[in-house]
Amino acid sequence: MTVLPLIIGAVIGNFLFYKTNERRQSFMDLFILMQNRALPLLLLAAFLILNVVFLFGIWKQRHQFSKTLLVFASSLACLLMTSSLIIILFTMYIGYNE
Repeated sequence: MTVLPLIIGAVIGNFLFYKTNERRQSFMDLFILMQNRALPLLLLAAFLILNVVFLFGIWKQRHQFSKTLLVFASSLACLLMTSSLIIILFTMYIGYNE
C-alpha cells in the first residue's frame, strides 16, 4: 500500500517533467529562430515601433490637422503596422530556410 503513492507520484512527475522539457525545447527552438533571423526582426520591429509613435503623435496633435489627413495618415499607419506584424510572423515561422 505504501508503494502505490510512490508509483503514482513517479508517473505524474514523469509526465510533468516531460511536458516541461517539451515546453523548454519549443522555447529554445523559438529562441534559435529569433537568433537566426535577428536582422529582419530588428528592422521590422523598429518599423512597427516607428509607426506606433507616428500614430500616437498624429492623434495627440489631431486638432491641428484636417480630418482627411488624419484619417489617411492613421489608416496608412494601421495598414503598415498590420503588414509589419504579418511579415514578422512570416519571417519567424516560414521565412527563409538555411
